[in-house]
Amino acid sequence: MKPFKSNRYMTHPLLAFALIVPLSACSLLPKEEPVLAPPLVEPAEIEYDTVEVKKGELVKHVKGLATVTPLENDPLSFTQSSGRLKKIHVKKGDAVKENQLIAELDSGSLTFELELAEIELKKAEIRLKQAKQGADSYTIDLAELDVDSLTIQIEKLKSEIDKTKILSPLNGIVTFIEEKKAGDMIDAFQPVVQVADTSKLQLIYTATSANELNETKIGMDVEVETNGKTVKGKVVQTPSEVPREKLEENPDLYQRSIFMTVDKLPKEVNVGDSVDFDVITAKANDVLIIPKGALRSLAGRTYVQVLEGDAKREVDIDSGLVSATEVEVVSGLAEGDTVILK
Repeated sequence: MKPFKSNRYMTHPLLAFALIVPLSACSLLPKEEPVLAPPLVEPAEIEYDTVEVKKGELVKHVKGLATVTPLENDPLSFTQSSGRLKKIHVKKGDAVKENQLIAELDSGSLTFELELAEIELKKAEIRLKQAKQGADSYTIDLAELDVDSLTIQIEKLKSEIDKTKILSPLNGIVTFIEEKKAGDMIDAFQPVVQVADTSKLQLIYTATSANELNETKIGMDVEVETNGKTVKGKVVQTPSEVPREKLEENPDLYQRSIFMTVDKLPKEVNVGDSVDFDVITAKANDVLIIPKGALRSLAGRTYVQVLEGDAKREVDIDSGLVSATEVEVVSGLAEGDTVILK
């Protein structure tokens, strides 16, 4: 028997199997799906907040809440050099009459001296009567001089005593009292009490900034709303027209305030109440108007953005009157143009 000779070209059975398996496995895998192109995304449509240019009336106001205050509010003080407080006879909010005693200082011995002088005057008047019953002319003249001297002395003492008292100069209401008690020292001309004439009232409005009141002028009309009623008035003082003595008295107040008088406030309105007021400082009729929110500025340029179809463009404009919410367009736009708000 001949020995077996291997043939190098013969495929080994195991090797043939290994080659067959991968080929058959490939036929078992799922077929790859073709890669799809990404869908086309349309850009989102841009929406603008717009407004149409219109014609109309533009009014500029100064409005807010004004406080009712007395037109006359007199600070009262003692006119002598100084003294110790004896008593304040009123309290804040009291109604007082003209010449009513408001406060007084300790007069010391003045009252006692006045009583003695009045007694001496009575004695001198009796002696004068006696002299006129038959005394010579010299005695009568001397008696008359005694009466005159004591009369002058009494008048002087009364004047000194009057300086220790404060009397109300008018019918009104006490609006201020200095926090002092009996025995405290009071300087001459130091305000102790203020009395207001409530028959003459005014309105005061204090702005957060003086610039808010730049265009207010004396004589401008005022409308006041209170309890559903409208009353008319006038501006009587503005920051640019404050008397110097008032400005020095309280610069922070007077540089930011306007004062107004009204024809007749309702009876139910009292000192300290707040009322709505409106002052028209400027007005333009039949003009082009856009909202203030459409106005733009950059490097000294004033412009708006105008929408034309789907496109927008910048347009330079000249503005006129500017209120708190609207702008007058002098040139650059036409009625019906569509502007974009910021």
